[in-house]
Amino acid sequence: MADATQFDHDRLGHLLSDRLLRVPRFQRSYSWDKSNVEEYLSDLKSARERDNPYFMGTIVFAEDAEDPERQQIVDGQQRLATTGVLLIAIRDLLSEYEKVLQASHIDERYIRGYDLLSEEYVARLALNPDDQPVYDCLVEGSAGELASPLSDAYQSCLDHLRILASTASDYRRLVAVTQQLDNNVQVLVAVASDLPEAYVIFETLNDRGADLTTADLLKNYLFSQAKAHFQYVERAWTSISGSFEKSEDLVKFIRHEHASRNGRVTTRKLYRAIQRDIGTGAVNARKYLERLDASRMVYAALREPDHAQWNSLDFDVRDALLAYRRFGFESSLPLLLAAFATWDPRKAARLLIKVANWSVRAQFAGRIGGSVAEEAFGDAARAVSSGFAKNQDDVKDLVARIIPSDAEFRQAFEGYGNVSVTRAKYLLAMLENVRSAKKDAAASLPDWSSKAVTIEHIFAKSNKSSADDLGSNVDEIGNLTLLERNFNRDLENKPFEEKGDIYKKSKFGLTQEVADMEVWTPDGLRKRTRGLASLACEAWPT
Repeated sequence: MADATQFDHDRLGHLLSDRLLRVPRFQRSYSWDKSNVEEYLSDLKSARERDNPYFMGTIVFAEDAEDPERQQIVDGQQRLATTGVLLIAIRDLLSEYEKVLQASHIDERYIRGYDLLSEEYVARLALNPDDQPVYDCLVEGSAGELASPLSDAYQSCLDHLRILASTASDYRRLVAVTQQLDNNVQVLVAVASDLPEAYVIFETLNDRGADLTTADLLKNYLFSQAKAHFQYVERAWTSISGSFEKSEDLVKFIRHEHASRNGRVTTRKLYRAIQRDIGTGAVNARKYLERLDASRMVYAALREPDHAQWNSLDFDVRDALLAYRRFGFESSLPLLLAAFATWDPRKAARLLIKVANWSVRAQFAGRIGGSVAEEAFGDAARAVSSGFAKNQDDVKDLVARIIPSDAEFRQAFEGYGNVSVTRAKYLLAMLENVRSAKKDAAASLPDWSSKAVTIEHIFAKSNKSSADDLGSNVDEIGNLTLLERNFNRDLENKPFEEKGDIYKKSKFGLTQEVADMEVWTPDGLRKRTRGLASLACEAWPT
């Protein structure tokens, strides 16, 4: 069994003087910008002026069986690297002021130490492969050779110190900064027996709620386990993470993929859940990434209605996928990932359409977007992945609690309230399809999702502040209708009585029907909404 984690209270300067430290090669590079560095230097200055101790938080290290001389930095890289750069800048300015003994003391105590095995001086702090060349230059006193955030940090530190000690006679102020780091900058240190345990400690101690933290934890864990499969793991992770512009989107995908096999999990508990799911060892790390990469392909297709994956189907899923996009449906994504990973693509695509119907109904009934929907779809996803749910009926039984009946849906539809233009286009188009099938199956309708089709406010939007009922209901579905953009240009803010002739020219039957009304009143709006609600149950069947 692994040794228990050791906790201790220490001073920041001692961490660099008493230990050899390194950043794992797969960990993020140094990323503090000028404002971060200046804030840190300002905090230190304020604490010195008040003669107060400065608590810098928790530093998490991990022992390294392959390099027992150095401890690995799991949390604290930015702070330790910046402190190392600050000490280098102090050394260099002392040398410039010809304070040779003081500069040499700082170099030997904090920056470089003598290694008996290699019989040479080595940097006490080792960074990842991207940062190390720059840090080596700084350690050797050639700060200007390479441009990077580290060299920028060095320059910020040097600028700060030149203001603090503008002449050689002020050199004791530089020494005071060193003494502060040694005596008054306090840290809580946790030393874990290995990297996986250190990442758990990191997550537990750092309640930051940042998605990037979760992504970094997973990356670090996978890389720490990769060993013989390191090249594959590194390449696969780079490919997967590079598919997402924002770190929170990457974490969201990872969470959906995990839920597709294991049921709902919160972002806060995601890392440890995945760690348990993967287990240990290089083979398990590789298998996890292979599975994650396969899911990424499906995930991309689910978010892109025109993706090539849908070309092989003999039916259209585009409207359903646009519903996901326009309503922001995400709670059901684990279920869809499970279906495409377990069932044949055609069967899974049929479920996709059905889930879109259920989600629209749940949206109107206020049953989607919260933990109840996530749990229902997560349970169904786990059942599909395990083979327990074999078809649509099995899945429907598992998510039945969030699907409103026809009567509930109709009532919710009638009283829903304001609808955004993008959602209204989809809703009216699906209702139009039902109306068209009933009245004239041969009718050819314009592509509702194109820019050529727009939303027309029957009672003009410019009258939204009107005191009557129409003004307050101007953005409700009953007051909205589809209209070809070239017709809509002619309407502007005309009164209803002047719009009828234009509405009659539209290819959309629901729009033509509005023209049959002589006047547009609150009662007429409510009547139209009831008519649309009666079509809704057919537009989104269960």
